[in-house]
Amino acid sequence: MRSILFAAMLTLGGAACAAGLDDHFDGSKVDPSKWTTQQVLSRQIEFTKPGRCGSAAIDIVTKDGDDGIECEDDCQRAELRTVKKAWPTFGDEVWYSFSFKITGDVPSAGSARSVIGQWKGPGDGSPMIAQRFDNGVFHITVQDNDVRRVIAKAEGDPDALLTAQNLLGNLEFNEQNVNAIKSLQSLDLISRNAPEVSKQFFSQNLKQSMGPEAKDTDAKALSQALGLPGDGDLVSQFRSLAFVAEPEKYIGKADIEIIPEANRPLPDPRKDWVDMIYRVKPGRTDNEYGPRRSGEIDIWANGVKIVSVKGNIGATLKKKDNFPLAGPYFKFGTYRLRIPGTFHFEFDEFSQSPTRAGLAQLCVTH
Repeated sequence: MRSILFAAMLTLGGAACAAGLDDHFDGSKVDPSKWTTQQVLSRQIEFTKPGRCGSAAIDIVTKDGDDGIECEDDCQRAELRTVKKAWPTFGDEVWYSFSFKITGDVPSAGSARSVIGQWKGPGDGSPMIAQRFDNGVFHITVQDNDVRRVIAKAEGDPDALLTAQNLLGNLEFNEQNVNAIKSLQSLDLISRNAPEVSKQFFSQNLKQSMGPEAKDTDAKALSQALGLPGDGDLVSQFRSLAFVAEPEKYIGKADIEIIPEANRPLPDPRKDWVDMIYRVKPGRTDNEYGPRRSGEIDIWANGVKIVSVKGNIGATLKKKDNFPLAGPYFKFGTYRLRIPGTFHFEFDEFSQSPTRAGLAQLCVTH
């Protein structure tokens, strides 16, 4: 059955209704009353048929040689953003649902700082919530100011992931620790992704010192060689986090409580459509204005609950900055460092509402 429209319409006015937005992309064109296109080239926008539920879905295509619009470095950016009239009042609870998949040249190894969907609030540098795809792993991150945490991923043990992040959280952010973590990540990825190189150039002791099967003495020796403090626990546990871009972003304390559901990884968007639902209620206990309480996030994928998050989410609001209390705004598409190949990000059935009941219903449930 075709998706239905939710009740809250933009034309009704008011702060709560301003959060309502719905787009099925069946018209095979971008609706300028819903999306801004200043960060995507017209030739990067295509439409695939059929879509997730209806006749079409939007397809954001990034090809060799594409430059990024409004990029800070050598990157590729092709993103659409919700129009300002649909931004909620910052701090309000907002629900989002959408479907997406990725096709084309999708590297299974290599971290290119790939963002494939993000929410940005006032004062955010990095997005307060981001969907990412690095080293072949779909994952979701949140920010506590400059410190990042993975809150869900498409493979692996969520408890091991939490352990690795807690160990990184105990490190002091300094040049020595940053270099050590980057070196550890490189060693681990080469060991697993390039076994022939590892076999030829890595000693047996080095290979045995990384990963959960590592002997305590070997892990401690490698930790000391890298200049890391502690007894080697981080070296042996780091593998569950080695897929991330910018591992240095995970160093230091974050006031983020991650509550994963047992044995529920995220689906792999390379295999089929992934249907996401997010409940987002921004907040921080250290805000000088705006929502002075813990933020909250709940995430579902393909109809099942994946994770809940509580804590200080996004950037601290300082009176001197005086950012408007608008957002977070949502962007979808691709934002990454330049990599070769043609990458397709297909997106469909977007819905945004102040309540879950107001979200459009998908044609198929999981």
